[in-house]
Amino acid sequence: MRCVKNSIVAAALLVLCGTPAAAETVRPESTLSADQRIAIVESWYVTNNYDLLADDLDWRHAPGFFGGETLSTKTQVRDQLVPFYFESFANISVEIDRIEASPQSVFSFGTYLLTPRNTETVHRAPFVHVWTVNADGQLDSLVQYADTLLITLALSDARVLANRE
Repeated sequence: MRCVKNSIVAAALLVLCGTPAAAETVRPESTLSADQRIAIVESWYVTNNYDLLADDLDWRHAPGFFGGETLSTKTQVRDQLVPFYFESFANISVEIDRIEASPQSVFSFGTYLLTPRNTETVHRAPFVHVWTVNADGQLDSLVQYADTLLITLALSDARVLANRE
């Protein structure tokens, strides 16, 4: 195993290895290659195409993440997440630093870019997403690990601005 120099990545891996939620989402190996599974995850980040999601899935937010509940259907992801996020933020996007695959999971390492409404301030918060892809090539689980303090600060900024309107 390669030595991890980035403290955020190291902390995320420690959480990942020691968190029961991560163990609960381990699924059988996919018949798809690592490159195929990575391409599906990359496609999600580029397109947000909900057809890439399995109808029934396990979508878990980091504890403390705003709106941080577990969603279990594609419809919940589509109908609950987008409206909730854009209620406070004019823009939410991700920068992906790298994506790697194990036999069971695909790991994406990146940064959320959160811009509260009525400001040009961009808040940055690092994350790790752990995905699984089923045999049909659909994303069937996501476990999110994120710097929720930085996300909370961005949300606080958004709420302060909203209260000034």
